[in-house]
Amino acid sequence: MLAVDHELLRAEQETEDRGESDDDFDDEEIGINETASKGKNNNPIDPSQKLVALTFDDGPSMYTAKILEVLTEYDSSATFFMVGYNIEKHPERVKMVLDAGCEVGNHTSNHKDLSDISRRSVESEVYDNEKLLNDAGAEGELLLRPPYGLTNDTVKSIVKRPMINWSVDSRDWKTKDAASTVKEVKKNVMDGRVVLMHDIYASTVEAVKELVPWLIEEGYRLVTVSELYDARGEELKDGHVYRYTYTAQECAQRQAG
Repeated sequence: MLAVDHELLRAEQETEDRGESDDDFDDEEIGINETASKGKNNNPIDPSQKLVALTFDDGPSMYTAKILEVLTEYDSSATFFMVGYNIEKHPERVKMVLDAGCEVGNHTSNHKDLSDISRRSVESEVYDNEKLLNDAGAEGELLLRPPYGLTNDTVKSIVKRPMINWSVDSRDWKTKDAASTVKEVKKNVMDGRVVLMHDIYASTVEAVKELVPWLIEEGYRLVTVSELYDARGEELKDGHVYRYTYTAQECAQRQAG
């Protein structure tokens, strides 16, 4: 897992170094419209149904609204872990995600490896970005996605928030190819899993257009991370790292005895 995380670190750093930006796109061009802000019908989640949490890192970006449109069309939700330098560019997109019935999480201010910086820097990366998200409309204490999925005992002692990693890596960050992303998720997805994706690639938008209806056809309901764990009765604790939760069958067995 650690080797994959460092490969992810290198790939995302290359993206940052290229200085890719959506500053030249207006709201109409990136697809911000009424469809992306209607929200969900709030049907109760059946814990006996297959559940999966799609998560999107590194936004908000020019592609976030396009993903929201797909989720809204299929009455589905997801969690978006947002990074500070992109929130500062487009703080209005935080509310856009929330209005679409999705969850906003914290992906730190500058996407630094928390396991390789000082205690003070960890606190700044996490809590400064949480305040930025709070100011943009995401209220309260937020789930944290550690950059590259990297933590250590020091980070766990400092961060007083649940930390959400993943159990299915779509590898969209590596391939930047929709077909490959779809194949990777289809091959590995299971009930109770958390899927890593990124809302900063056009290829991921195309993958989502195929994956969301396919998952529903396969019997999955797409929920936020918080909804996933709540439905399966697993408490998210501060300073702990999570990658998946119980399947419906495991949950029923626990309840039975």
